[in-house]
Amino acid sequence: MSWPFVKKLSGAALFLMGLTVVAGVIIAALSDRGAVTAEHAGCYLANAMLVGFECDGFWAAGFVSAWLNWPLWSVYGLLFARYSLKAAFLAILVWSPLIIYVVARRKTAR
Repeated sequence: MSWPFVKKLSGAALFLMGLTVVAGVIIAALSDRGAVTAEHAGCYLANAMLVGFECDGFWAAGFVSAWLNWPLWSVYGLLFARYSLKAAFLAILVWSPLIIYVVARRKTAR
């Protein structure tokens, strides 16, 4: 296995997660509070039972919403993993770039 390539790939995924955290903080700080109108286009912080981001009004809204919720899934997946098999799988999937990066870093250090 090409551990330097795996390390770069998982490092890029961790960089994207960090970028997602920054984007989420910016959206949470700048988005309006309260009800969203029907002609709203963009992303906002939704606080139903769990905090998350929702996007609407443009063609990539589902993808951007999933991208913004990625760091939140890492927290929620760990919290609810013992109650749901789906949440346990999500926790493994979301934390895998960090685990792979640590393993690849140790393999390339040798």
